[in-house]
Amino acid sequence: MKKFYILICVLALFTGCQRFNIGPKGAGEYVMASATVPYEDISKSELKKRVLKQAEINALERATRVFLSSNSAVAFPPEIKSQILDNPDAYIRKSYLTASYRKGEEFYGEARVMVLVSDLSAKIKELQSADYVKKTNIFVASRELINEELSLQQYCRQGIYKALKDYPYVLIDGGNLSQNNLEDYTQIVDKAKKEGARYVILAEASASELESAAQLTTSFKPVRAKANIKVIASSNYQVIAETADSFSGLDGVLSIAQQKALTGACENAAVQTADPINRAVNSAKTFKFIVNDVNTIERLEEMQNIMRQLSEVEDFNLIKYTNSNATFEVQANINNAEEFSAKILRKYYSNFSIDRITPDVVEMSFL
Repeated sequence: MKKFYILICVLALFTGCQRFNIGPKGAGEYVMASATVPYEDISKSELKKRVLKQAEINALERATRVFLSSNSAVAFPPEIKSQILDNPDAYIRKSYLTASYRKGEEFYGEARVMVLVSDLSAKIKELQSADYVKKTNIFVASRELINEELSLQQYCRQGIYKALKDYPYVLIDGGNLSQNNLEDYTQIVDKAKKEGARYVILAEASASELESAAQLTTSFKPVRAKANIKVIASSNYQVIAETADSFSGLDGVLSIAQQKALTGACENAAVQTADPINRAVNSAKTFKFIVNDVNTIERLEEMQNIMRQLSEVEDFNLIKYTNSNATFEVQANINNAEEFSAKILRKYYSNFSIDRITPDVVEMSFL
């Protein structure tokens, strides 16, 4: 009889686990997310249903970005969007609203969403492993003058994109620079870092008609342009390359001649930055950083933010996340893994305990 009762208890426990969706540690983790939907004069239950659905999508997007490369571009890769973000039900186990109310012309909701992080991590790894080439994100911004007048045509950035399009870089459009940005680039580098850029290209270019052009009998307009480019590491604000070049543009239409000159000058200068950038990318030491007992997506984001704030860290990627334990591949300008662990503990000693250190591996537990 006693064995019978034990069997009944085991079956009840198993059924309860299935009913309440209790799975292996780390298989599913709650992600907090908020959302808004347009307010309509319909039942409150229907509004709650709509805002919860949007919160689920937002939670999945948040978790997905955590599992992508730490320095991924703002936009999601097409395969991630089509196979994950457009199929949210496959990666969400359950969810519920913690708060909801009307907010002007919108209906607002906050939710806890259980995302199947193990499945999500495995799928992203699968998508990235097939012909996946890791690319370095570079923030590109420029200031252009034509006949000493500020131009917003972006001809210089066109030349930079043309010069670096075949390199393993993701070029992020950083817009137009002011003169203050060129003199003090701290603010623009901080902006680039927030957008996940490892390096920043700052270009200054100017173009003007040749003085001798007025003496020419031909209708073609000759324009001369010069460009100066500076490449800065976003992790520590150090300049890793400075280049300069010039180019002449000739066309019957003055604006086209100006475009040719500016694009050519910046292309010539940008080509010279490729080797220094590659050397900087490959100079950092690579090692594994294992963090145990992360437990939540929020703490995983906190872990990534800690690494972003270390000036020695050039780049890092989350390569594995199982049972709430994270494994990162870190590239940093340090001598060894022990030095890296010392830098973390010096600044964040209350967050971690050390489990293991080898020349190429640091293993810590998140307290």
